[in-house]
Amino acid sequence: MQGAEPKPSEELILNAAVKVFTRKGYAGARMEEIAKEAGINRALLHYYFRDKETMFNIIFETKFKEFFTGMFGVFQSNASLTEKIRSIIDHEITVLSKHPDLARFVIMEIAQQPDRLIQFGQKLGFNPRMMLQNFQKEIQQNVQEGKIRPIDGRQLLMNIISICIYPFVAKSIIKTMMQMDENTFSDLMEKRKKDAYEFIINAIKP
Repeated sequence: MQGAEPKPSEELILNAAVKVFTRKGYAGARMEEIAKEAGINRALLHYYFRDKETMFNIIFETKFKEFFTGMFGVFQSNASLTEKIRSIIDHEITVLSKHPDLARFVIMEIAQQPDRLIQFGQKLGFNPRMMLQNFQKEIQQNVQEGKIRPIDGRQLLMNIISICIYPFVAKSIIKTMMQMDENTFSDLMEKRKKDAYEFIINAIKP
């Protein structure tokens, strides 16, 4: 079933499961709650998915791919450092704008089982640790060439990812405090692509 294209009913169930997993995490999610969220009975849920683990693995692999594949592709490209930074920011904000619960879901589950990052990365043909090492080397080279000020590549990457992800993780808080509706928040996130890029570039200028 994992390799097949989801049927409408399967897609409905998976969408419901994402909501439950996002709220409760894998450990706290229950099949009864997923069935209720999907508006079906538990027997029909088990007809499509024999257990919670099967459903979760399908969802996590799909969401992991959406969340990380574009970023890994940027790291592997021959683009300049500034172009990579722009592409990472654009990709992350675009993906998270389409799937606002994605960051919380992926981050929460990787936090519970950090090895998932390596396991799923390698399954998709990526080596997250190697990519980080290569990124750090690229940062060091740019520092040596005087293109950017001295900075730890790990800190730079954390800054980039944090700037992109935080507004979506804290979306409800931001909307409440800043009195935003959904459209205003979406417009702000689109503008954030440019603002975030300029903020990072200005921070690393020599």
